[in-house]
Amino acid sequence: MNLLVDIGNSRLKWAIEREGDILNFEALDYRQEDFLACLRQRWQALEAPDQLALASVAQPQVAETVMTLAQSLWPQQLSFVRPHASRQAFGVVNAYAQAETLGLDRWLAMLAAYREYPGGVCVIDCGTAITVDVVHADGRHAGGLICPGLQAMKQALAVSTAALTVDGQMNQLDLAANTRTAIANGVLLAAVGLIETVIQRFAAQCHVVLTGGDSRLLADALTESVDVDGHLVLKGLALYCTGVCSS
Repeated sequence: MNLLVDIGNSRLKWAIEREGDILNFEALDYRQEDFLACLRQRWQALEAPDQLALASVAQPQVAETVMTLAQSLWPQQLSFVRPHASRQAFGVVNAYAQAETLGLDRWLAMLAAYREYPGGVCVIDCGTAITVDVVHADGRHAGGLICPGLQAMKQALAVSTAALTVDGQMNQLDLAANTRTAIANGVLLAAVGLIETVIQRFAAQCHVVLTGGDSRLLADALTESVDVDGHLVLKGLALYCTGVCSS
C-alpha cells in the first residue's frame, strides 16, 4: 500500500493507492493551528504504507514536518518517493529547456492526464493559480500558461485599490449592481475567458481536463465540454510509485 501526499498552497491532500486503485481521498488545511495533531490522528488509523510519495509546492518546512510525522508513525518499513519534473517520463516530453523549473504539480497532473485520457490533453489546474498545459497525442508538451486564480485575483484588487474589500461572494455569469458582486462575477468571467480562449486556440483537438479546487465552478461556467478530475496530482504520484519511470 502506498500513501500519496500532495501539499498545495493551503491544503494537504492525500489518498491511498493499492494495486492500481486510488482510494480514500482526504484533505486538511495545514495553516490551522492543530493541523499536525489532526493529521497524526487521521494517519494513525491507516495501515502502514510501504511507500509515501510526496509532492509539495509549499514552504520546505511543511514537507519536512509531514515526513517527520510519517517516520514517527511508521519507522520500520517506510520509504519515500520524491518525484521531480524531468526531461521526460511516462511518455511525456517536457517543453521546458530547464525541465526541473516546471512546477511539480503541473508535471504530475500532465503525466496522469496523458495516461488516463487517450490522445492529446489540455490540463487546466484551477487553484490558487490557474495553470494550463497542453500535451500532444505523441506526448510532446507544447508549453503552458499561468495566471492568478479566482481568489488571488480578488486579493490583488483588495491590495491595489483603496477602500475595497473582498469576501466569499458567489461568482455568477452576469452583470452586477454592487461592487462585491461585480468583483466576484468579473474574476469568474476573466477565468472563463482565459479557458475558452485556450481551448479554441491551442486545444481544439485535445481532451480538456480541469483539476483543482475551483475546477467544478469553472467547468459549470464554460460553454465548452470538459472533464473534471480533482485528483490528477495524486494520480501522477501513483505513477512514480511503480518505479518504472524513464527520465
